[in-house]
Amino acid sequence: MSTIKLTTLTVLILTITACSYKPTVEELKKFTATEIYPDDIYLDTVANKKALIIVAHDDDDCMMSGTIAKLTAAGWTIKQLSLQVHKIPGEDRNPAHIICEGSEKILEDGLYRPSEDTIKYPWMPISHEEIEKQYLYEKVATALIARVNEFNPSIIFTLDNIKGGYGHPDHIFLSQLVLDLFKEGKINAQFIYQSVLTKHMEAEIDKYMIPKMEKWGYPQASPAANELYGIDGMPEADVQIYITDQAEIKMAYLRAYPENVRKNLRKFLIYYEDFDAETFFSVWDREFFRIIEK
Repeated sequence: MSTIKLTTLTVLILTITACSYKPTVEELKKFTATEIYPDDIYLDTVANKKALIIVAHDDDDCMMSGTIAKLTAAGWTIKQLSLQVHKIPGEDRNPAHIICEGSEKILEDGLYRPSEDTIKYPWMPISHEEIEKQYLYEKVATALIARVNEFNPSIIFTLDNIKGGYGHPDHIFLSQLVLDLFKEGKINAQFIYQSVLTKHMEAEIDKYMIPKMEKWGYPQASPAANELYGIDGMPEADVQIYITDQAEIKMAYLRAYPENVRKNLRKFLIYYEDFDAETFFSVWDREFFRIIEK
């Protein structure tokens, strides 16, 4: 009996210790950018201060939300268009209301990938040919053209169209569609700002997440996307934007999502719930963008 009790007590202690573990600032720094890019100077010169965030899932803007909050504070009018929208638990509004004018669904019925419910791992990357088969291009394109041109933004914020952040087909589909419509002159805007991570950030996040996903029994999309598309990660950034002054509002935004979304954010914003806003965003102090013009 004493052996059993000791074993049970040991397990309990180990469990409590694991749950109470707090990373250090030095551990946090491993996941932040070592690269330096030119500071963005264009956004401060825009006369028509209107922007649209166009993402597949409303939390996809997590790596650009500091910039969005910064522009909103500077007098910009910004809305988010998304294929999926969440509500703040217990409130009749979505988290995007914290940093801009809120998120709206691109499609009223929400149907853009009919076969999604039959796919075991819908976040895993697929070929471009398969993306064209699985997604309702014309339906989404028609809705986007109407919504974007009615709003008439100067800037459109999206994820990158090459890897879509980490390879999720929803991301690549929508970012590529927005880029195609932009290049064809079917939607009005001056520039697209694609949110990206630096090579160092990607490598360290993958190094951290791959063994965890394997332990949990799930495939990891990021390395699979690199292999499938013959790339070494997201496109290179063109500019950086400092967001330390937006620390509190960005953290409030990230923490406003329901738990099932926050558990996904933990896979990319490593340790973000383990620090206060000021400490975390004094380390994760910049956001990075690839800029595309017509």
